[in-house]
Amino acid sequence: GASFLDLNRPTDKISLPQYTALTLTGFFFSRYALLVTPINYTLCSVNIALFISSAWHFGRKVKADYIDVPEAAPATEDGDGKKTEEK
Repeated sequence: GASFLDLNRPTDKISLPQYTALTLTGFFFSRYALLVTPINYTLCSVNIALFISSAWHFGRKVKADYIDVPEAAPATEDGDGKKTEEK
């Protein structure tokens, strides 16, 4: 529920271990809901929603932290000839 309301949460506020656990929980319990007798479609649908929303956040976090690595700021010379990085 709350993950769907917060799809644009800043990636620095997303916990990688937490969303890894939530994504795997949603996946495994969705499968489990289809294996029990009688088949529990409500449990399956809730866990599919959990899987989708947490996988979205997990993917955004991985992309921000490991794929879209920011480039280092170019070095420039300040007034006394020392090289400093621009911010």
